Amino acid sequence: MSMNNSKLDLGCSYHKKDGFVGIDILKSNGIDVQTDACFLPFKDDSFDEIYSSYALEHIQDNLKVLEEIWRVCRNGASVRLILPHFSNPAFSDDLTHKHIYSTRTFEHYDQDLHELTGHPNYLPDINLKVEQAKLVWWPPQVIDRKKSWKKGVLKTLNMIINTLANRYPFLCERIWCNWVGGFYEVDFTVKVLK
Repeated sequence: MSMNNSKLDLGCSYHKKDGFVGIDILKSNGIDVQTDACFLPFKDDSFDEIYSSYALEHIQDNLKVLEEIWRVCRNGASVRLILPHFSNPAFSDDLTHKHIYSTRTFEHYDQDLHELTGHPNYLPDINLKVEQAKLVWWPPQVIDRKKSWKKGVLKTLNMIINTLANRYPFLCERIWCNWVGGFYEVDFTVKVLK
């Protein structure tokens, strides 16, 4: 399948981003293509940008999805993945969740980082350069649903905690999450290098 738009919203459900081709395995209003993310019906090198928010954790074979993302992206494409952090206490509320993520998850597929860290690379022909792996204590869409007095408190705490956590994410994941409590999500940006 060929698409005119070079931006893909993977697993968009009913909240597709404007200007993106929206795909999802479930039928809903707003999606452009109903398909499985493990078998994307697009030509190689079709997209300059992929966005996905809370979709990969529902897919059993994340390695296959990464292969498909790699295949349909052009060299230099930007891929933003917003995924639940392993310490997210709400993760277990949804029986369809299959995976949790840390700030280091995609280091396995970054040719430079995986050798430095000693991580095995399960997809040696793929190079996803990790540009950002940002911890998010409370995402704005969750804060905005709170009562007005809670919004102000949470926004202030969120700014402070996110700043501190992202200064030393590895230490935060090793110590903070076990002693103090969890983070809602990890916001990744990776660059496809072919």
